[in-house]
Amino acid sequence: MQLLTENTAEIACSVEVAYGYICNLDNFGEWFPGVIAIESDNELAHAAIGKKYLETVSVPMRGTRKVRITVIAAEPNKLLVTEGKFPPLMPRMEIQFHSTSTDSCRITWRMLSRNKNFIIKATLLPLARRVIRKRAAIGMEQLTKALEGK
Repeated sequence: MQLLTENTAEIACSVEVAYGYICNLDNFGEWFPGVIAIESDNELAHAAIGKKYLETVSVPMRGTRKVRITVIAAEPNKLLVTEGKFPPLMPRMEIQFHSTSTDSCRITWRMLSRNKNFIIKATLLPLARRVIRKRAAIGMEQLTKALEGK
């Protein structure tokens, strides 16, 4: 896997509040730029393994695209991992949660590509990395504001 970006934020809210808000991916578009819409695509609970979402994202020079997202790993108040069906990028999002006190936490957000093709790694991933890094920096600021306002 290729790391596209990693961002960490110290947030003045409990890890339980952060986990509950972030793991409900219906909220993702509220804080992450480029997400036009996202909605549950099955009846499983948020953060349940196999929970699916249909995300509409803005793709530079390509307009909007629909991406199927599936929760593949979750551990309450510690971890959420999703993978998207969006060739050739094949995104994987990993979010780690760390309690730093009763009313604060540290969130680490990573985006990776599962694509192993050398040509894609050399051509598409550098562009995707630039776009995702910019969006992630803004997204983590917006996430911090949203959670500290709760």
